[in-house]
Order: sequence, then C-alpha cells, then structure tokens
Amino acid sequence: MVRLLFLIMISLFLLSGFSHQNHLKLIDVDTTIIVPEKIIRYDLKIKNTGSTTIGTEFDYPGYKYTGIEVVVVPNKKLEQFMKMLPNTKYKKMKPAGFGGTGRIPPDKIGDFHAEYIYKHKSDSDKIKKMALNAKIIVLDGTNVIAELPLK
Repeated sequence: MVRLLFLIMISLFLLSGFSHQNHLKLIDVDTTIIVPEKIIRYDLKIKNTGSTTIGTEFDYPGYKYTGIEVVVVPNKKLEQFMKMLPNTKYKKMKPAGFGGTGRIPPDKIGDFHAEYIYKHKSDSDKIKKMALNAKIIVLDGTNVIAELPLK
C-alpha cells in the first residue's frame, strides 16, 4: 500500500511539470556586455498570459524578498566563457546582480535583469555572440515554475 501511494505521488509530480510553464512567455531579451567589470547583463521581459497573478506575496520579517527570480542557465557554448560557482549540483554562473518585478499580474509584463561575471581572458565579442546560448528558469521562492529558452 505504501509503495502504491509513493508511485502515485511520483507520477503526479512528474505529470504536473512546472506550475506556470504555459502561462509565461519570454517577450524580449536584451544583452549588454559591460567590459570594465567583465559582466554580461540580461534584461528580460516576461509576459503572464494566464488568468492569475504569478509570484507569491506574503508578509515575512525580512526586507528583500524578491518574489519571482529569473536565473540564466548557460549551455556548454556559453559556459566555457563564464565564471561558474563551485560546489553545487546546479549549473550556476557567478552572479553580479539581479532584480525585477516580484510578481506578474494577469496579461501583464514583468521586467527582470540578471548580471553574471565572465572570465577575465574572454573576448567580449565572443561573449556577446554566445549570450543567448542559454535558458532561463523562473523561480517563485525555491520552486521552479517555468523554463524558457533564450533563443
């Protein structure tokens, strides 16, 4: 009985996918190379095509709850140019800053930005060409709610 319940729970998890995958559309991506700081900046516009607000809002004792977070995950072509964080099971570029609208109301567009540090010996022209060789993951707290390709 316990095994059956476990199999049902795993099946429901796999079938559910990301909770807002079909309601988030990447509208625009602009990349900027900031050469003196060795930073690549992504400015992203994401539209909520669903009928409910995306992004949890709750009262908590801190000051900087960001709500929705957008993370750029490089593919192998981009990864070779970027500084990567060690000691994690996730593929993470070294961040330099991020921000954006914490929530996206129905039929509205949220603006987000993410900045990452590239390797000192990397050519900025090559970085610019490789910048879209990645995907974004959209998180609400610790939950991944969507994955969207940059190309």
